[in-house]
Amino acid sequence: MACSVVKWRSDPFYGRVAVVKAGNGYVVGDFTGWIHGAFKEVVELPPGRYAVASSDGAEECLVEPPEYPWHFSVPYMGVDWGDVAEIRIYAPEPPEVSGGRVVKLLEGEPFSIYAAVIKSRRYEVRCCGKVKRYRRPPLVEGHGIYAMYEVLPDRAANRTGCRDLRRQFCGGTLKDVAEIALSASEFADALYLHPIYPAMSYHRYDVVNHLDVDERLGGWAAFAALKDALNGRGMKLVLDLVLYHVGLRNPLFPNGPFIIRDQSFTTLVKSLADIMPRNALTGLLLGKPPYDTFLKVWLMPRLDYSDRRAVQYARSVVEFWTPKVDGFRLDVAHGMPPSAWDEILEPARHRYILGEHVGNPAPFYKSIKGFTAYILYGELVKSGSFSTISEAINRYLALTPPGALPYMNTFIENHDTDRAVTTMGGLVTVGYAVIFTLPGVPSVYAGGECGVGGRASDHTNRAPYKPCPGSPIADTLRALYSARREFGLWRGPAWAEQKRGRIIINRPGTRAEIDLNKIAILGAGRQQEIPL
Repeated sequence: MACSVVKWRSDPFYGRVAVVKAGNGYVVGDFTGWIHGAFKEVVELPPGRYAVASSDGAEECLVEPPEYPWHFSVPYMGVDWGDVAEIRIYAPEPPEVSGGRVVKLLEGEPFSIYAAVIKSRRYEVRCCGKVKRYRRPPLVEGHGIYAMYEVLPDRAANRTGCRDLRRQFCGGTLKDVAEIALSASEFADALYLHPIYPAMSYHRYDVVNHLDVDERLGGWAAFAALKDALNGRGMKLVLDLVLYHVGLRNPLFPNGPFIIRDQSFTTLVKSLADIMPRNALTGLLLGKPPYDTFLKVWLMPRLDYSDRRAVQYARSVVEFWTPKVDGFRLDVAHGMPPSAWDEILEPARHRYILGEHVGNPAPFYKSIKGFTAYILYGELVKSGSFSTISEAINRYLALTPPGALPYMNTFIENHDTDRAVTTMGGLVTVGYAVIFTLPGVPSVYAGGECGVGGRASDHTNRAPYKPCPGSPIADTLRALYSARREFGLWRGPAWAEQKRGRIIINRPGTRAEIDLNKIAILGAGRQQEIPL
């Protein structure tokens, strides 16, 4: 049994959700990014096609609506952009919407997903022998971030002459971070900052103390100086929160909320971690850990969010940092239950919040407004033609709630992926043109404006930053950012098509035409061309 719908229940965010049974123990699938921890026994899903883990690998899980047309005027399926409203409809045939334009975003069996743009305060959906009437959906919320610049602090400079990029600290500090962030302020208005906590590794995802700033980075004085520098340039700060797991040396482990399978073995591992260098530990700790971890990494024990202590701890971390930053990026957000996130994030509800998810975040949107758009990224970096890129854009739009679009992080590279130049070659600026034209929050990974290459497999994608004055990619990014603000390209609704060798991203009253050499943006009696 891959999955089965146990029942349907009403939900104010989704309209209705299916309670889906998929095996015993943890439910794992593309909706969890294939990570354990978020769901046990059952998962609640809106209609769609998903993949679930089984003894034979991945199997399809179809959640078909119990009736057609499937639409509710709720946040998951509609949003009011102010001048127009955008809605989603699941139907086996093209629907009609009173006073609205309907576009097919994703074709499939037994249903397709349609978008409609409407102006009236009330509307009708006609399809499948039925007519249903609705009120206009809720107004979208703004957050004031139009593009981010992503920085891994240790790699903001090379002060140590580091050569082993997997293990060595390169010595970047928050002072270095401030310098390169300010240099990017013409194409980004927020700094997305990777972990800054005392930790075991240069990347600092194995956190030892969530409530401190690593002295290697300059400590609290450097953090205050960074904040002052950003404020002076009108840039916001989005901090990476690592709450799915901790570092092996974290005082919380192993007597806190963790899943321990062998207590004596775990105690031995902890004692070794306290006295041995990290690099020696990685060579010693092989095989299956005696406790639950992040991706079988011994140095990263996983918190158990079925234990109230884990939820309370994570919330205390959010409470501590919320007054100090403008938003959060949530590491491995897809590995923690949405119900836990509801409580953990309550102190930061009015901040910009972005969750990491490497699959389809459908069951999480009720708790976290936006996610890393890996659904779009995967297609952009592998697409061989403009027609497949336009199809990928529409698929991404179909699978993303309209109200989530302003919060989604669109990208063509980040610290976990190969560099865009390595995967896309000369199409890098086309990729940037796409993400800067779509709704959401596009991000530029430090060095991307310089066109540097590198692979994730050997960590060359995390090489220390080197300034690149006069970079033509940086010039393109400045122009794209300016057009994004001027034409309101961060907003929806949007849909894509391919015509005459161009990707055309449409909006009511505005369109962007992208080819290999330029992007032309037309709207409200204005036109701008940006060379690519």
